[in-house]
Amino acid sequence: MTSSTNSAEALLVLDTLLNVRAANKAFYAMFRLAPEECVGHNVYELGGRSWDEKLQSMLELVVLGEAQSDHFELIHDEKAGGQGVLWLSARLVPSADPRDATILLQIEDLSGGKAVEDMLEQRTQELKGFANLAGRSAHELNNLLTVIRMNADLLESILADANLPPHEAVDIRQAAERAETITRKLLLNSRRVFPQPTGLDLAARKLPLPGSPLKESAEERARRETEDAESGQVRSLANDERTGHETILLVDDEASLRKLGTRVLVDAGYRVLEASDGAMALRIAAEEVGEIDLVLTDVEMPTLGGRGMVDELHELSPGLRVLFMSGYTDNEILRRGIRAAETDFLQKPFTAESLRAAVRGVLSKPATRVA
Repeated sequence: MTSSTNSAEALLVLDTLLNVRAANKAFYAMFRLAPEECVGHNVYELGGRSWDEKLQSMLELVVLGEAQSDHFELIHDEKAGGQGVLWLSARLVPSADPRDATILLQIEDLSGGKAVEDMLEQRTQELKGFANLAGRSAHELNNLLTVIRMNADLLESILADANLPPHEAVDIRQAAERAETITRKLLLNSRRVFPQPTGLDLAARKLPLPGSPLKESAEERARRETEDAESGQVRSLANDERTGHETILLVDDEASLRKLGTRVLVDAGYRVLEASDGAMALRIAAEEVGEIDLVLTDVEMPTLGGRGMVDELHELSPGLRVLFMSGYTDNEILRRGIRAAETDFLQKPFTAESLRAAVRGVLSKPATRVA
């Protein structure tokens, strides 16, 4: 559509069939339309002109409940050959009766006196800041949700042992599970707005891609099967020999998570040492050389992060087992130098059961240096 410059934000309200219910003065001024040309008409028919094709895909997602935003390049009526840029945001406004739900479009003219490239660069930086904030917030939320989930699981077990109804504990656990879903959506939307690099983007690291068994020669298949059998025997022996009395160094800057994790692991028969960051973990490890069987550490911490700390620890104990944990996604921890596919990794939030299983799984493996 064509547009005239106007600094005021234009507002447009649609029903879920994308017919116009209302608009404000700034919208009519921006697009040079009268109310009679808008209200009751389908949004794609306004002014008898064609909207950018991106609008249709945006609004289809909005109807499903996913907020959207994007820029549109338009030709100004009064400036021959001149280009302008509009920033359009759209979200669903729910109602008690789904039939009364509406879609709110907010349209901002970005071209007021600035070059298109400058405005888009500014928006890109704003979106990058939002994506980073969303990632950090999700990480912290996953820390808190881990504490809530594990406490709910413990409370539910205690109530069951006492033959008391666990309804309240179940409600807490289910609420935490819903919060996990919301957190995942927050991260999903931030990655849609500003996609993050993946393993395939990090060409300098030359990450190995898995081969296909269908392309194996007979010799390669026989060698792989032999190695798998030997690995299984090692794991079986390890499981038979270990009795749950190993020492674990738990490193996380979230005090409540350390406290709860220690309780779960001690109840499982482990000796647990605690550290609030990488620097403290190194001091403890120096006093416990040869005594630590596993380091359970968060990836992102103040003073010294998990990866840097582990590199230092392997100078003291080259065969030390490591289990990383994080509220960040696989792509985020990859950016921090940790290859989730080649490293033991526990995604937050987790339950007491999944924590015990992950620790047992790592301790059952032969000791190897972290990737």
